[in-house]
Amino acid sequence: MSITIITPPASEPVSLAEAKLYLRIDHAHEDDLIVTMIGAAREAVEAAIGRALITRRVRESLDIWRREAVHGAVLGLGPVTDVIAVRLLADNGSQSVLDPERYRFEGGRDRPRLVFASGVPATLRDVGGIEIEYECGYAEAASDLPVALRLAVLQIVASLYELRQGAGGMPEMARALMRPYAPARL
Repeated sequence: MSITIITPPASEPVSLAEAKLYLRIDHAHEDDLIVTMIGAAREAVEAAIGRALITRRVRESLDIWRREAVHGAVLGLGPVTDVIAVRLLADNGSQSVLDPERYRFEGGRDRPRLVFASGVPATLRDVGGIEIEYECGYAEAASDLPVALRLAVLQIVASLYELRQGAGGMPEMARALMRPYAPARL
């Protein structure tokens, strides 16, 4: 499985100004570094909870239909807001777009999956034979995100900023803030 971002998030979950206020920084010398840390913190939160924070369009490639989804596929990133297309790819480069009437979407926030009523379609090649394009994310804008997730991003930014010379893990407070949104224990 691989996930490719087609349309990236329109913004980060916190702005540079918010991060600088949180860090108590009043100069512009490290703005580029802080922006990089915000992106890294967002990625860490998304990886920890298995969900996209800000809405984006992705393409997920699968080799086989996943067995844990009865008659379908469990999607790798959520919450899913819209399934754009399901394609079967052949070795010769041709593709077959499946009719949306053949599948339905279930489980928007937890374990999003496509389910086929009449059984899964046969794949046309062994590796990367299935592409699912979909939109996912908690919110279009940072202001609509759960406050706990935005604060978790800020906690990680602060940890990255303060510990950039040494070793450190994810702050325990960030883990606690993400815990209600994660599919498994953090």
